Amino acid sequence: MRRWARWPVSEALRHAILVALSEVLYVEEADFIHGDATDLRDLGLDSVRFVQVMRRLGIDRESEVPRRLADNLSVAGWVQELERPRAAS
Repeated sequence: MRRWARWPVSEALRHAILVALSEVLYVEEADFIHGDATDLRDLGLDSVRFVQVMRRLGIDRESEVPRRLADNLSVAGWVQELERPRAAS
């Protein structure tokens, strides 16, 4: 069993987001001057890097998820959006 599997869902999700951002933006958690509310654009997130982060998180570019995440460019916003249940299709 992987260690992160024992974390609450939001903590595991937050960790995955931070890892993806760290790998793409070359930042550390200490760079998030406003904590999870830090605007990711202030850390260098642009459209190209956004796509790279989506890829690392396994998010389909053709889904509605990237659009939702683009509306709130912070770790806190992404955790909230990714935890939100999807509407029934």
